[in-house]
Amino acid sequence: MAGVYDATLKQLLDLCAPDWLGWLAPCVGLPATVQADPIDTEPATVQPVADKVFRLRSPHRGLIHLEPQSRWDGDFANRLLMYNVLLENRYGGPVHTIALLLRREATSGLTGTVVRQFADGTEYLHFCYTIIRLWDLHADDFLNGGLGAAPLALLTDDAAPRLQAVVNRFAERVNLETQTTAAANMLLSCAYLLAGLRYDDAVARSLFAGVQQMEESATYQAIIQRGVAQGVIQGAAQGLTQGLIQGAAQGLTQGLTQGLTQGRDEGRLEARREDLLGMLQERFGTVPPAVEARIRAATDANRLAAALRQVLRIATPDEIVV
Repeated sequence: MAGVYDATLKQLLDLCAPDWLGWLAPCVGLPATVQADPIDTEPATVQPVADKVFRLRSPHRGLIHLEPQSRWDGDFANRLLMYNVLLENRYGGPVHTIALLLRREATSGLTGTVVRQFADGTEYLHFCYTIIRLWDLHADDFLNGGLGAAPLALLTDDAAPRLQAVVNRFAERVNLETQTTAAANMLLSCAYLLAGLRYDDAVARSLFAGVQQMEESATYQAIIQRGVAQGVIQGAAQGLTQGLIQGAAQGLTQGLTQGLTQGRDEGRLEARREDLLGMLQERFGTVPPAVEARIRAATDANRLAAALRQVLRIATPDEIVV
């Protein structure tokens, strides 16, 4: 998985891990009440890096490894096998590997097993993994479950005939159950972004247009501004003719694209800062002025994203590293 959807799902998994475990654990034969701790699989530990890994708490043992996939990848099953072996070698087993397929485009050729044989047909390796085809699940199971996993309801076939009702139900829960505006904005923005895996921007915007909190979200506004700017560029490019004005068109597109990139980066930074401050406030009640100043001065989006994952592990706001 790559790009904005990768980052969106990782944010939900990092901040709402218990909600995800509540529906993932039964898929691999574990009780929904199982408890686990996220593991940061840094490149030095598992290379390439597995998407998300949880260490099960006693009385259970082993790991749950979740690998979301949004497109076809002919090497995906082999990569799951590699992750499984590396994770068990590093942390111990068993390792319950789950392939979470977000779209039908990702399902081709996946069987739930990887088998290796010698030339004479003798089997020397048999690896099993669990496949979850998200589109086959029921939207209401997500809407009635943990709030952090509820955005996945939008990607089910069951939700397609009643999309607006599904979005409205999710927004109502966010409004009732989140303690801060930042937390609500994070969940709504993640749902909006994930909707883009299945629906075009116009549909996604219309679905969330009536959600008041979205208008207050810096993340959402940055996304909308990016989409509008891209539309301007695309419209201009389509309207311009070839030939004599081709050079002018290229210059215009390049200039607009550079401006869009700068605006998008600044919007992303501001959204990350606000999300981090909001999560700190939600956990600790207040954010010391010195810590807030440090966060607002941060200019590295990746470090801010990493700091967001620290919130669940630190004991005081002063420990945050940006």
